[in-house]
Amino acid sequence: MLSVILGRVRLALDDAAADSPLGESLREIQAAASRSADLTRQLLAFARHQTAVPQVLDLNQTLENMLKMLVRLIGEDIDLVFTPAPDLPSVLMDPSQIDQILANLCVNARDAIGTQGGRITIETGFSQFDQKYYQDQPGVVSGDFVMLAVSDDGCGMDEEALQHLFEPFYTTKDPGAGTGLGLATTYGIVKQNQGFINVYSEPGSGTTFRIYLPAQRGVAPSQTEPTVSAKDTGG
Repeated sequence: MLSVILGRVRLALDDAAADSPLGESLREIQAAASRSADLTRQLLAFARHQTAVPQVLDLNQTLENMLKMLVRLIGEDIDLVFTPAPDLPSVLMDPSQIDQILANLCVNARDAIGTQGGRITIETGFSQFDQKYYQDQPGVVSGDFVMLAVSDDGCGMDEEALQHLFEPFYTTKDPGAGTGLGLATTYGIVKQNQGFINVYSEPGSGTTFRIYLPAQRGVAPSQTEPTVSAKDTGG
């Protein structure tokens, strides 16, 4: 339904004068429908009803391809540093989900830093966890994991915020500035891919999110986009 609304508004905008009151109203409708589409996408991802197409990915390469987009997202006043670990195993994940995770974490980091400028650091690494570690991580199996960390030197969070961090619709931002779905969506995506998240934060000392995803050893990253069989084409 939102696709129909957005499509009809676009057609109407083509016929409306750019400086007319009608054109201004149509642009407001377009902006509201776009925000609604974004919110629906996040809700679907959180509810795990969003279709995922997992691929074997080189995480370092996937992140490197996102850097230009992330720089535009966070603005020029914030330094973005990428520190990839060498010889990193592959991960099995939908690349669009990596996009969602990075966008959500970087937007939150940008808002925590504010207008005074600062630094966001993206790191990758490799970790092995045994059963002893997982006594405090129920529902996660031991093994090899690829780590993705996003750190900022912003305002940080207190214990109260950390306890509610991944709850849908919980947000520390001003009304209208956030839905509280960004981190809830990130949590849902990570759990969907059999991973887990650790968060470290203190007021005035910044925040670090460390995401651990199961490593895919001995599997080469996908070099091409998934192909569609002949019976699925047409229309």
